[in-house]
Amino acid sequence: MAVALTVMTACGGGVPTTGSQVSAGTKLVIAETVSPQTFDPIQSSQIATMYAWQLVYNGLVKVNGEGKVQPEIATDWTVSDDRLTYDFTLRSGAKFSDGSPLTADDVEFSFQRLLAEGLPYAKARFGSLASVTKVDETHVRFQLKTADAGFLLNLGSPFLIGSGIVSKAWAASHDLKTQVLGAGPFQVVSYAPNSQLVLKRNENYWDASAAPKYTDLQVKYMPDQAAQVAAVQAGQVDLIFPSAENALQLKNSKTVQISSVPGTNTVRLNINSSRAPFDNPDVRAAISLALDRDAIVKGAFLGEAVPSSQLPASTPWGLPLDQLENQTRDVNKAKQLLSAAGHPDGVDITLTHLAGYGTYLDRFADLVKTQLAEAGINVTIQAEQNPVWLDRQNKANYDILDNVYAFTGDPMSLLSPRPGRQGPTPPEVTALMAKAAQGDPAEYGANLQELMRLEDKLVFPDIAVAAPNAMIAYGPNVTSAAPDPTLARQFLTDVTVK
Repeated sequence: MAVALTVMTACGGGVPTTGSQVSAGTKLVIAETVSPQTFDPIQSSQIATMYAWQLVYNGLVKVNGEGKVQPEIATDWTVSDDRLTYDFTLRSGAKFSDGSPLTADDVEFSFQRLLAEGLPYAKARFGSLASVTKVDETHVRFQLKTADAGFLLNLGSPFLIGSGIVSKAWAASHDLKTQVLGAGPFQVVSYAPNSQLVLKRNENYWDASAAPKYTDLQVKYMPDQAAQVAAVQAGQVDLIFPSAENALQLKNSKTVQISSVPGTNTVRLNINSSRAPFDNPDVRAAISLALDRDAIVKGAFLGEAVPSSQLPASTPWGLPLDQLENQTRDVNKAKQLLSAAGHPDGVDITLTHLAGYGTYLDRFADLVKTQLAEAGINVTIQAEQNPVWLDRQNKANYDILDNVYAFTGDPMSLLSPRPGRQGPTPPEVTALMAKAAQGDPAEYGANLQELMRLEDKLVFPDIAVAAPNAMIAYGPNVTSAAPDPTLARQFLTDVTVK
């Protein structure tokens, strides 16, 4: 459920960065649709919440769009021959935004806290992790229970799911749900729930060359996307993340520019295989086969997307849809499968829809209802606001549910079942997941593709439909900006303003 966040302030300061490209007294104002549930980086599975984390926290490493692991708080690391022990060297002089040193104690505390208190969604990213121990002030050891080819990729997630480093001393006297101290590029000045998040540049940021080129960042939370469009046109905000129709509306603007790149996020239907009739793979396959993904791309996303399986084509591991048996529309086959499953007259189901997330998702739900009806699958749309939607998702209290999955570093996360959200994982899926995780890292991609083919055949754990483009729109105060394909918000540090 959503957490009620209180207005707060955070201390900061310290010696200003000396990077020659950093200017003083400049400000960037952006709009977001959904405000964060919590600032605690182990306590949410919501993408929109993670956007705030990305501005204020850092991890040990970071994964780029090509799946390469790059240093961040850790400068280097070694891996034992059996791939069970990872030793990390921490960056000399790394500090939190208040100027206090970031040490091995903080890293040890952050991951011990994850293992003990993390949301299942976060802990699942590190299911292979047995322990984290401080070796000395600048070295930390991660001990795994089993070899895990995706471990470094999860550790380097740009969405910082369970991997953001928090201060042990700060956590002892502050509520991390509402109070923030990180080592990321920004620090929190104040937060007014559902209104705005005010940040300033972290003058103690470890990488002066990558520090924001402006001093202040204001995030306005504006659920109405039409209001966002009006605000960027009026110069009240500098940058927004437009929907497809917003982008069309702004296309001919003389003052607002649009930037779009192929995205790595996927829009899906979660299928609750813990309840009938969705425990039957033929019923799940019928739902997938009844979907016209090309029509959904045109109708829901206005062409600003591509049909997609679990791993989008824009990632290094994606597969063409014609190599997967349940990704191309075949209404007749869908009807045959339903009949074979004992539903010759069709079936009635409920789609739990996330209301207020985006107009494209509203159109998506309507198109799903229309298309499934052609195969005899009669859909009732049950629109829920975020807290109720999350509660239904996490308790598996739904039939099917629309959702958006972010590419979070390790592609296995886009193929993995969500604990407690659907029925038991088929043993053959478990076996292939283990093969990929414990096998040779050089074969990880090929093993993931084998797993994707199996999951497509079983239509488990969900049905991927489309990968929207990553888009931004920005006004004249911005002189340069390019979105990240993952839609992670770290790219905001590279935005330049007048």
